[in-house]
Amino acid sequence: MKQWTDQIKQITEYINEMMKSHQGVGLSVAIVKDSDFIYSNGFGSSQTHPVNQPMDGNTLMSIQSVSKNFMALSIMQLVEKNLLSLDDYVVDYLPYFRTKNKLHSDTITIRHLLSHTAGFSSNLGIANMIAPNVREIFSDTPTEYQEALNYYNLTEEETSRIQTREDITKWFGKVELEYPVGKGWNYCTDSYVILADLFEKVSGYKWETYLNDEILTPLNMNRTTSYSRIVEEDKNSARYYLGKDKIETPFPKNQISAPIGYLYSTANDLGEYLRFHLNKEQNILSSDLIEEMQNSIHLVSEEWRFGSKVRSYGLAWFIDKYRGFRIVEHGGGQMAVRSLMTMVPELNLGVVVLLNFDGTLHHDICDKVIDVFIDSH
Repeated sequence: MKQWTDQIKQITEYINEMMKSHQGVGLSVAIVKDSDFIYSNGFGSSQTHPVNQPMDGNTLMSIQSVSKNFMALSIMQLVEKNLLSLDDYVVDYLPYFRTKNKLHSDTITIRHLLSHTAGFSSNLGIANMIAPNVREIFSDTPTEYQEALNYYNLTEEETSRIQTREDITKWFGKVELEYPVGKGWNYCTDSYVILADLFEKVSGYKWETYLNDEILTPLNMNRTTSYSRIVEEDKNSARYYLGKDKIETPFPKNQISAPIGYLYSTANDLGEYLRFHLNKEQNILSSDLIEEMQNSIHLVSEEWRFGSKVRSYGLAWFIDKYRGFRIVEHGGGQMAVRSLMTMVPELNLGVVVLLNFDGTLHHDICDKVIDVFIDSH
């Protein structure tokens, strides 16, 4: 730890300065380096009322689409157990899975779902529109909820029929593919519910139970969960504040769609998770399969490149370059939630940044951390 004193000081000073200029609410940061946990810190507040509570590395926070990585890892464990192959057709395990054109959807593989190359549009909406508090989310105007349904070409009757993950899979029967299977890329969050349905049918386990027993517990991620009630009742958990006025937003919860973005974790727990991926701990997954998750499959679409010419997607990881170094990462966001976990394998460096307000500060902080360690490399 002592050898990183200067770097830690630079990072802390930078975040303190940025929090002043952003007038934000709260954030937490964890850093792992060379197999060691070298940094855990919280800044600002996890909640502002009824009493102001400080943020720390153990504050429970929504991690949104970072959740997808845990779904992907669960599938990869089934691959390792020879219960399925990434290039198996989804319909082989879920015979009720289809889209409007069954001939096309019969060729969709598990790898296609994991890598967002199945042909789906990015704005299907079904997985998020079944949240139990969806009316509260879309309540700024009397018509906002109906406008959201119209935007996604959904009806209230349609969403109310969704009671299980299997129902989501069957719902895809109305979907028309946007591009030929495997011939393009579009980030379709809803498809990860299909993966959970497939996982449960193949393994015989409820995904949440398996996740806890086979991934979270072995990694000592004792404060990571999919159960919103546990999080809301925890004294050290975040609330979320949107816009300049920092208005508290509805709590993000959606059990059926947990694999797409409704897990909750802490900076410290996600630091442990990155340490596993960096060190390729084979008690969780073989090093070959860990590598396969991090291998580029397809360049991402323009709106997901953020100016990069090489940004691509693997299996629940974005792959990019930063100052000549390979970056492997995944982020998440919704309303006032921001999450980011990033690895720089060449530096054996992992960074986690979680915010409870909107904006891009999580990326700025992550870049600063990487800069500090590149400059001292």
